[in-house]
Amino acid sequence: MLIKSAGFDVVNGKLSFIFATSEGKRGYGKQSIPVDSLEESYLVLEELSENGVKSDDYIPTTSEVIQQSIILSSEDGSVRFKTQSEKGKKPTYFMSESDFKGFVNKFGELLPAILQKAQQIKQG
Repeated sequence: MLIKSAGFDVVNGKLSFIFATSEGKRGYGKQSIPVDSLEESYLVLEELSENGVKSDDYIPTTSEVIQQSIILSSEDGSVRFKTQSEKGKKPTYFMSESDFKGFVNKFGELLPAILQKAQQIKQG
């Protein structure tokens, strides 16, 4: 199907490789990858094909949720992220990237004490 459907088109102003993976399957369509992202995209797909694809009921770890959700707003320069993937969970909010960096620095300073206290709580 890849060879049969492969082609090129300009998508969002970028030359892109166009392809489909199924024919006539309702709800699925052609995909496009900007040419300048082809090699990086292939490496991601290759890693997933070798190491396995997560199932649709996979629950991401907290660090994965943070990594997937963190954004720097182009409107106001704020930084936001979530630590839980459930719908309706509100993200953190930092006024600026420097505010976010200050939080990370303070969190790093406090981390040993936080871990020590958590250990005490676990031990009862």
